[in-house]
Amino acid sequence: MIYLVADIHGHIRLSRLKELLRGQQISERDHLIILGDAGIVWSRTEHKEVQAYYEGLPLTTLFLDGNHENFDLLEEYPILLRFGGRVHKVSDKIYHLMRGECYIVEGKRMFVFGGGFSQKKLTRTSPVCVWEREMPDEEEYRNAEANLIGCGRSVDYILTHVAPKTVADVLDCRLVKEELVLNTFLEGIRQTCDFKRWYFGHHHKDLDGRDWSAIYDRLIKIGD
Repeated sequence: MIYLVADIHGHIRLSRLKELLRGQQISERDHLIILGDAGIVWSRTEHKEVQAYYEGLPLTTLFLDGNHENFDLLEEYPILLRFGGRVHKVSDKIYHLMRGECYIVEGKRMFVFGGGFSQKKLTRTSPVCVWEREMPDEEEYRNAEANLIGCGRSVDYILTHVAPKTVADVLDCRLVKEELVLNTFLEGIRQTCDFKRWYFGHHHKDLDGRDWSAIYDRLIKIGD
């Protein structure tokens, strides 16, 4: 079974994750995927305690990067091939799914593209740390296109942190030009790829459309 959650933010919403997983019959064959802002890799001291929780789960944890990640630390982890694509290996039970990669998890083909923009940058009043690497660069956009071509532009699921533009419009999100380039890029993928369903976080909403689901305060299971 694959479990999807989003925006755990390290220890901030870890208690909510514990509530969501309580009562689930999870096993070592299962996978938990966090759709960005996992906060598993955050500081050289605090994030070790958070990692310990995930290490104690029977399942394997995978996460996309969001806009609230410590990219300096994240990029120190080794890159290897796992699940059919490149990952950062945080530990034997925790892996970062990299932008633009296609993976096969429990027999399901998934296209993954993390990243987002921290709107608190615009106010310059927040003590929250932000990194320039939170938004994708041109190489990552090109990598995504190459991998989508490689899989025939057909996958089972698309997993991102932010929503494609038309879906963000339905959610009545306040889009900013700094992030709009990513929303627009994802919209292009939405219009040109075959997929069963698109899952994303970031917008702190729980809502389902015809072929997409916004996740914030719930857990979704796929692979039944």
